[in-house]
Amino acid sequence: MQNYQGLVDFLIELVLATVFLIIIARRFNNVIMAVIIQGVLLGVLCITLGWATGNYEMYIAALLTLVVKAGIIPFVLNKAVHKVAINRVVESFLSLKLMLLFAFCLVFTSYLVTGQVIGKGSGLIHEALPAAISMMLIGLFLMINLKFPIMQIVGLVVIENGIFLAGIGTTHGMPLVVELGIFMDILVGVLIMGVLVFQINRSFDTIDTKNLRNLRG
Repeated sequence: MQNYQGLVDFLIELVLATVFLIIIARRFNNVIMAVIIQGVLLGVLCITLGWATGNYEMYIAALLTLVVKAGIIPFVLNKAVHKVAINRVVESFLSLKLMLLFAFCLVFTSYLVTGQVIGKGSGLIHEALPAAISMMLIGLFLMINLKFPIMQIVGLVVIENGIFLAGIGTTHGMPLVVELGIFMDILVGVLIMGVLVFQINRSFDTIDTKNLRNLRG
Protein backbone atom coordinates (compact mmCIF):
# COMPACT_ATOMS: atom_id res chain seq x y z
CA MET A 1 0.00 0.00 0.00
CA GLN A 2 2.86 2.37 0.78
CA ASN A 3 3.96 2.23 -2.87
CA TYR A 4 0.67 3.86 -3.88
CA GLN A 5 0.41 6.36 -1.02
CA GLY A 6 1.77 9.28 -3.04
CA LEU A 7 -0.56 8.58 -5.97
CA VAL A 8 -3.58 8.24 -3.67
CA ASP A 9 -2.76 11.52 -1.90
CA PHE A 10 -2.33 13.26 -5.27
CA LEU A 11 -5.71 11.98 -6.52
CA ILE A 12 -7.42 13.11 -3.31
CA GLU A 13 -5.91 16.58 -3.71
CA LEU A 14 -7.12 16.71 -7.32
CA VAL A 15 -10.64 15.74 -6.22
CA LEU A 16 -10.60 18.56 -3.68
CA ALA A 17 -9.27 20.97 -6.32
CA THR A 18 -12.29 20.30 -8.54
CA VAL A 19 -14.47 21.90 -5.85
CA PHE A 20 -12.63 25.15 -6.48
CA LEU A 21 -13.21 24.69 -10.22
CA ILE A 22 -16.93 24.64 -9.44
CA ILE A 23 -16.60 27.80 -7.35
CA ILE A 24 -14.73 29.82 -9.99
CA ALA A 25 -16.89 28.60 -12.89
CA ARG A 26 -19.20 31.36 -14.07
CA ARG A 27 -21.22 29.32 -16.57
CA PHE A 28 -23.30 26.24 -15.93
CA ASN A 29 -21.56 24.24 -18.65
CA ASN A 30 -18.22 24.73 -16.91
CA VAL A 31 -19.76 23.71 -13.58
CA ILE A 32 -21.09 20.49 -15.11
CA MET A 33 -17.66 19.77 -16.64
CA ALA A 34 -16.08 20.18 -13.20
CA VAL A 35 -18.65 17.73 -11.77
CA ILE A 36 -17.71 15.24 -14.49
CA ILE A 37 -13.98 15.65 -13.74
CA GLN A 38 -14.67 15.12 -10.03
CA GLY A 39 -16.60 11.93 -10.78
CA VAL A 40 -13.85 10.61 -13.07
CA LEU A 41 -11.17 11.32 -10.46
CA LEU A 42 -13.20 9.51 -7.79
CA GLY A 43 -13.50 6.56 -10.16
CA VAL A 44 -9.74 6.54 -10.76
CA LEU A 45 -9.20 6.74 -7.00
CA CYS A 46 -11.42 3.68 -6.50
CA ILE A 47 -9.44 1.77 -9.12
CA THR A 48 -6.15 2.75 -7.48
CA LEU A 49 -7.37 1.69 -4.04
CA GLY A 50 -8.67 -1.59 -5.45
CA TRP A 51 -5.31 -2.31 -7.07
CA ALA A 52 -3.36 -1.32 -3.96
CA THR A 53 -5.47 -3.18 -1.40
CA GLY A 54 -6.66 -6.15 -3.44
CA ASN A 55 -10.28 -5.25 -2.65
CA TYR A 56 -12.05 -6.09 -5.89
CA GLU A 57 -15.30 -4.51 -4.74
CA MET A 58 -13.55 -1.19 -5.35
CA TYR A 59 -13.64 -1.90 -9.09
CA ILE A 60 -17.43 -2.20 -8.90
CA ALA A 61 -17.51 1.05 -6.95
CA ALA A 62 -15.33 2.64 -9.65
CA LEU A 63 -17.73 1.51 -12.39
CA LEU A 64 -20.75 2.82 -10.49
CA THR A 65 -18.95 6.09 -9.81
CA LEU A 66 -18.15 6.63 -13.48
CA VAL A 67 -21.67 5.72 -14.60
CA VAL A 68 -23.58 7.70 -11.96
CA LYS A 69 -21.31 10.59 -10.95
CA ALA A 70 -19.59 11.20 -14.30
CA GLY A 71 -22.48 10.13 -16.52
CA ILE A 72 -26.08 10.14 -15.34
CA ILE A 73 -25.94 13.05 -12.88
CA PRO A 74 -24.12 15.44 -15.29
CA PHE A 75 -26.61 14.42 -18.00
CA VAL A 76 -29.56 15.33 -15.73
CA LEU A 77 -27.90 18.62 -14.79
CA ASN A 78 -27.21 19.44 -18.44
CA LYS A 79 -30.84 18.76 -19.35
CA ALA A 80 -32.00 20.99 -16.51
CA VAL A 81 -29.67 23.80 -17.57
CA HIS A 82 -30.84 23.75 -21.17
CA LYS A 83 -34.47 23.59 -20.06
CA VAL A 84 -34.69 26.34 -17.47
CA ALA A 85 -31.47 28.37 -17.23
CA ILE A 86 -31.89 30.88 -20.03
CA ASN A 87 -28.70 32.91 -19.58
CA ARG A 88 -26.78 29.92 -18.17
CA VAL A 89 -24.66 32.21 -15.99
CA VAL A 90 -23.95 31.26 -12.38
CA GLU A 91 -25.07 33.88 -9.86
CA SER A 92 -24.23 34.01 -6.16
CA PHE A 93 -24.94 36.21 -3.16
CA LEU A 94 -21.22 36.68 -2.38
CA SER A 95 -18.50 37.86 -4.74
CA LEU A 96 -16.04 35.35 -6.21
CA LYS A 97 -13.21 36.59 -3.98
CA LEU A 98 -15.28 36.17 -0.83
CA MET A 99 -16.40 32.72 -1.96
CA LEU A 100 -12.80 31.61 -2.52
CA LEU A 101 -11.71 33.09 0.80
CA PHE A 102 -14.54 31.34 2.64
CA ALA A 103 -13.78 28.04 0.89
CA PHE A 104 -10.06 28.26 1.76
CA CYS A 105 -11.01 28.94 5.39
CA LEU A 106 -13.22 25.84 5.41
CA VAL A 107 -10.41 23.72 3.99
CA PHE A 108 -7.90 25.11 6.49
CA THR A 109 -10.28 24.47 9.37
CA SER A 110 -11.00 20.92 8.19
CA TYR A 111 -7.31 20.03 7.96
CA LEU A 112 -6.57 21.70 11.29
CA VAL A 113 -9.35 19.96 13.21
CA THR A 114 -8.95 16.50 11.67
CA GLY A 115 -5.17 16.73 12.04
CA GLN A 116 -5.59 17.16 15.78
CA VAL A 117 -8.06 14.26 15.95
CA ILE A 118 -6.28 11.59 13.91
CA GLY A 119 -2.67 12.72 14.23
CA LYS A 120 0.07 12.31 11.66
CA GLY A 121 1.22 9.09 10.09
CA SER A 122 -2.28 7.63 9.98
CA GLY A 123 -2.07 6.40 6.39
CA LEU A 124 -4.90 7.16 4.01
CA ILE A 125 -7.12 8.63 6.70
CA HIS A 126 -4.71 11.52 7.24
CA GLU A 127 -5.34 12.88 3.73
CA ALA A 128 -8.81 11.57 2.86
CA LEU A 129 -10.75 12.64 5.93
CA PRO A 130 -9.87 16.38 5.92
CA ALA A 131 -10.43 16.56 2.15
CA ALA A 132 -13.79 14.81 2.54
CA ILE A 133 -14.94 17.11 5.35
CA SER A 134 -13.80 20.11 3.29
CA MET A 135 -15.95 18.94 0.38
CA MET A 136 -18.98 18.43 2.62
CA LEU A 137 -18.67 21.90 4.14
CA ILE A 138 -18.02 23.61 0.80
CA GLY A 139 -20.94 21.72 -0.77
CA LEU A 140 -23.21 23.05 1.98
CA PHE A 141 -21.79 26.54 1.40
CA LEU A 142 -22.57 26.24 -2.34
CA MET A 143 -26.16 25.26 -1.59
CA ILE A 144 -26.59 28.33 0.63
CA ASN A 145 -24.71 30.91 -1.44
CA LEU A 146 -25.65 30.13 -5.05
CA LYS A 147 -29.01 31.36 -6.29
CA PHE A 148 -30.29 28.80 -8.77
CA PRO A 149 -31.70 25.45 -7.59
CA ILE A 150 -29.56 23.71 -10.21
CA MET A 151 -26.46 24.87 -8.35
CA GLN A 152 -27.97 23.65 -5.10
CA ILE A 153 -28.21 20.21 -6.72
CA VAL A 154 -24.49 20.55 -7.53
CA GLY A 155 -23.85 21.40 -3.88
CA LEU A 156 -25.70 18.23 -2.87
CA VAL A 157 -23.57 16.18 -5.26
CA VAL A 158 -20.37 17.69 -3.79
CA ILE A 159 -21.54 16.80 -0.27
CA GLU A 160 -22.27 13.22 -1.32
CA ASN A 161 -18.90 12.96 -3.05
CA GLY A 162 -17.29 14.10 0.19
CA ILE A 163 -19.13 11.38 2.12
CA PHE A 164 -18.10 8.83 -0.50
CA LEU A 165 -14.46 9.97 -0.31
CA ALA A 166 -14.52 9.64 3.48
CA GLY A 167 -15.88 6.11 3.15
CA ILE A 168 -13.42 4.77 0.59
CA GLY A 169 -10.43 6.70 1.91
CA THR A 170 -10.68 5.93 5.58
CA THR A 171 -11.84 2.30 5.40
CA HIS A 172 -10.23 1.22 2.09
CA GLY A 173 -13.70 0.60 0.74
CA MET A 174 -17.21 0.41 2.15
CA PRO A 175 -19.31 -2.76 1.90
CA LEU A 176 -20.78 -3.06 -1.58
CA VAL A 177 -24.37 -2.95 -0.34
CA VAL A 178 -23.66 0.37 1.40
CA GLU A 179 -22.12 1.80 -1.77
CA LEU A 180 -25.13 0.71 -3.82
CA GLY A 181 -27.45 2.34 -1.29
CA ILE A 182 -25.54 5.62 -1.41
CA PHE A 183 -25.51 5.67 -5.21
CA MET A 184 -29.24 4.99 -5.38
CA ASP A 185 -29.98 7.68 -2.78
CA ILE A 186 -28.02 10.40 -4.55
CA LEU A 187 -29.36 9.37 -7.98
CA VAL A 188 -32.98 9.41 -6.82
CA GLY A 189 -32.37 12.70 -4.97
CA VAL A 190 -30.93 14.39 -8.06
CA LEU A 191 -33.73 13.11 -10.28
CA ILE A 192 -36.40 14.34 -7.85
CA MET A 193 -34.74 17.75 -7.51
CA GLY A 194 -34.44 17.95 -11.29
CA VAL A 195 -38.18 17.33 -11.66
CA LEU A 196 -38.91 19.95 -8.99
CA VAL A 197 -36.77 22.49 -10.85
CA PHE A 198 -38.77 21.86 -14.04
CA GLN A 199 -42.07 22.24 -12.19
CA ILE A 200 -41.00 25.44 -10.42
CA ASN A 201 -39.88 26.97 -13.71
CA ARG A 202 -43.14 25.94 -15.41
CA SER A 203 -45.27 27.39 -12.61
CA PHE A 204 -43.41 30.65 -11.92
CA ASP A 205 -41.33 31.22 -15.10
CA THR A 206 -38.20 31.54 -12.96
CA ILE A 207 -35.94 29.47 -10.73
CA ASP A 208 -34.02 32.40 -9.27
CA THR A 209 -34.34 31.99 -5.49
CA LYS A 210 -34.21 35.77 -5.09
CA ASN A 211 -37.36 36.16 -7.18
CA LEU A 212 -39.06 33.19 -5.55
CA ARG A 213 -38.67 34.79 -2.12
CA ASN A 214 -40.93 37.61 -3.29
CA LEU A 215 -43.78 35.11 -3.58
CA ARG A 216 -43.97 34.70 0.19
CA GLY A 217 -47.00 36.28 1.81
